[in-house]
Amino acid sequence: MSSNKEKRAALIAQANQLVNKQGVFSKEDRAKFESLMSLADALKVETEPSVEQRSAEEREVFMRYMKGEKRTYTPMSDGVEGGFIVPQQFYKTLLTGIAQYTHLMDEANVNLITSEKGGTIKLPQIDLSTISSSIVSDNADAPPVANPAFSSLFLNGFTYRTNSVAVQLNLEQDSFESIISILTAAFSTGLARGIGSDLVNGNGTTAPQGLLTGAANSGVTSAVSGVWSGIDLAAVYASVNHAYRVSSRCAWLMHDTTYQQILALKDANGRPLLGIRDDEETLFGKKVLISPDMPTGAGAKSIVFGDLAQYQVRVIKNGATVLRKSEAIGFVEKYAALYIGFLRVDAALNAPNGAKPVVYATAHV
Repeated sequence: MSSNKEKRAALIAQANQLVNKQGVFSKEDRAKFESLMSLADALKVETEPSVEQRSAEEREVFMRYMKGEKRTYTPMSDGVEGGFIVPQQFYKTLLTGIAQYTHLMDEANVNLITSEKGGTIKLPQIDLSTISSSIVSDNADAPPVANPAFSSLFLNGFTYRTNSVAVQLNLEQDSFESIISILTAAFSTGLARGIGSDLVNGNGTTAPQGLLTGAANSGVTSAVSGVWSGIDLAAVYASVNHAYRVSSRCAWLMHDTTYQQILALKDANGRPLLGIRDDEETLFGKKVLISPDMPTGAGAKSIVFGDLAQYQVRVIKNGATVLRKSEAIGFVEKYAALYIGFLRVDAALNAPNGAKPVVYATAHV
């Protein structure tokens, strides 16, 4: 016959299985958990261990229960109470949502680098503008040539934080999936607005290097303020080397105001300059992307064109976190918790030794 100690251990093991199971920790699971723990407590043993002497398994069950880890979250660390790493599915949905608000975080347009950890990434760069070849005669030394210039591009991670979103605890407990949908929409919009602005205008020092900061001057300025001609656009197109223009991710980037100025333009045969390819609008055969963060007005760098595959955007996967504050002053009294979204991002244009994969055009002053 089993001793009380063995029965107690078996009950605790069953409770531990409930806590560690996959999926949502339901109300029925919690009731069963509490019942098992009550039965275990009722089985007194001859030498009842103190809290400090409990087994690692019992302490883990107790701490999990007290922290309320009843969802599919993974605990981030003991140092950030209430912080959780975003689940894999939520992370993908979050990035997809962000890409809908800023084209510069869409891997279809830029070189999106996703890393698990936040250490500095060193990307090698090579300038191929001087490398060539020549015929070498038999038994003759090869003449000295200039070596390609090597350099490095470093990407770190700037932390972006959203505004807080308050959620009623009863709604959180009863409708977890709807809460995730709400948070995805809110955090995607908030993060995209902050990150998207910097991916266009960031200075590369206290923020990611924006495209306008890294892009070279095409030398093209519109003849009239607020008016772009087909000749202007053709000059911008031709200012980018053919090697970059043939890239599948070569594209235009502009504000919707600038886009509307171009919309009515026609070629010499009366055909619109803007065309449609694979359900996407194109200009000279290249995709047109709209960004609310591109500047407009007299003297503004209103148009960007080039190979966006050379724009390196780094997203730190473990930097995508959701912080849940269940005891925020002013909210806990109203039975509400605060959620805050975080994402770590950096970006830079790969343009070694003066290469010009991306250029900008300026509106007339």
